[in-house]
Amino acid sequence: MQGATGPNGTPRIVLAEYFLSDERALVFGTTADSPEADLVTVPFSRAEVRALAERVRAELGGGRPALGALLREELLVRLVAPVTRWARPGDLVYLVPHDVLHRLPLHAVPVDGGIPLSRRNPVVVTPSASVLQYCLAKKTERRRDSALIVADPPSARPLVFAREQARAIAAGLGPTRVLVGGSASRAELVAALAAKDAAPGILHFSAHGVFDPDEPMRSGIELADGRLTAQDILGMTLDVDLVTLGACETGVSDRRPGDELIGLTRALLYAGAPSALVTLWRVDELSTSMLLRDFYAALAGGTSKAESLRQAQALLSERTLADVLAHARESRERLGDDPAAAATLAREEARMLARSGDGDAALRLLADTLRTPGLDGADQELLRVAQKRIMLAAPTANAASPADAAPVADAGPGSRVFADPYYWAPFVLVGDWY
Repeated sequence: MQGATGPNGTPRIVLAEYFLSDERALVFGTTADSPEADLVTVPFSRAEVRALAERVRAELGGGRPALGALLREELLVRLVAPVTRWARPGDLVYLVPHDVLHRLPLHAVPVDGGIPLSRRNPVVVTPSASVLQYCLAKKTERRRDSALIVADPPSARPLVFAREQARAIAAGLGPTRVLVGGSASRAELVAALAAKDAAPGILHFSAHGVFDPDEPMRSGIELADGRLTAQDILGMTLDVDLVTLGACETGVSDRRPGDELIGLTRALLYAGAPSALVTLWRVDELSTSMLLRDFYAALAGGTSKAESLRQAQALLSERTLADVLAHARESRERLGDDPAAAATLAREEARMLARSGDGDAALRLLADTLRTPGLDGADQELLRVAQKRIMLAAPTANAASPADAAPVADAGPGSRVFADPYYWAPFVLVGDWY
């Protein structure tokens, strides 16, 4: 999909800025060739938008979230529809949300023909037009063929797919340094960034993220020697092209009077990163590993960050159960030397096998994995719980996440298991598009 381009092959850019008042929503649209901004008034109040945002938040807290229906509600559709009035298919769209809209996946709202906006146009978010100007000023010809990856620091809930992501990214980007496990620490990170002779083009985190609503500047990434907070990042210099936060709720910030956002994303931008790829909610590990694999593959091929994300999200939404099973199997083989990783990956693969209706294969896989040398008692118990859930084939009322829910046989090998926006829409690109 290709829109109009300007000088030096840059895309035609549309800026859509929102303002929520007590009575209505205002959407301003402008392009470089517009004599003045266009204004569309949408008859929904700030209270109505906040109520819908609360419903989305409640849905995300459920066992198996389904956002598709909520994002098709008239309120959101009418808020996003003006964008297609200004942007042709393929044009680059910058969204400037306001108030609670910062926490909603506007890029996933259906537009022409019912397709998500991000399928029609590459979409980038900016906290404000002034922040966008700051990010574009930071843009340089930094290399994208090198990376510093910080993955799976010690935690109560290991991120097995974080290690798989690290290997996949390293394989596609060339010179890469990986800080994993105990070495995924603030001290090691600072030392690696200070090495001027090996400065990375990309800084990638695969770790647990925390949003602190009471002290937003205490929000951050949990590392081996403590939390890397937004306050810490403000004191750093990030001479990189992109920071990716493959963690939970890293794109969530607190609002202050005047809609001034504070939190991790803005700290990254002010520290020098021209752009950041962040998340709006707790992500599913398996789907995230597939999305980021495709994102980095496109980026390594010379595609812009905005278009790479658009392609990766579209691909993930089309992935079939057979594709997901193949990915889980390949990941298990790559990490087969790690008993804990093998156990987690086997549970994911068994869950997908059960969803396809092949419960017998799922149970055989779990039984084989239970015989893995070096498997500790906790992983053995989790595998046995997975066996029981498959045999019962009944939902678990207190499941903490979609991955914890009972794998009910509800999909065939050709079904699109990650079609719901819950899986592909949490990632948003903030800042520079290229």
